[in-house]
Amino acid sequence: MNDEELHILLCKHPVKTFLPSTYHREVWSRIESCEQRRAKSQVAYLARRLLLSLSNPAAAFVIIASFGAVGAGAGVLMYQKTHDSIGELAYLETVNPLVRTHSEEEP
Repeated sequence: MNDEELHILLCKHPVKTFLPSTYHREVWSRIESCEQRRAKSQVAYLARRLLLSLSNPAAAFVIIASFGAVGAGAGVLMYQKTHDSIGELAYLETVNPLVRTHSEEEP
């Protein structure tokens, strides 16, 4: 039987199935839960690959060095933001007469 004969046969067959009213909702909830499990399994897979790659000394050195570089870069950026805001506050204290430091307050 070829595809066209099968198509004709399927079109002639009466279908008498009734879907429950919650069918579409249940299908989409299953799809969403499957996608959530897939995302979790991908994170677990990446973590497993990372830990397995640490058994190779060269790969471990590269991974640890890259994490260290990213951490140091983030630390430098945070320090610069903090340092800049302290500088802005010091400038504001010198210009604005209403802002006084604790040492300038009168007893």
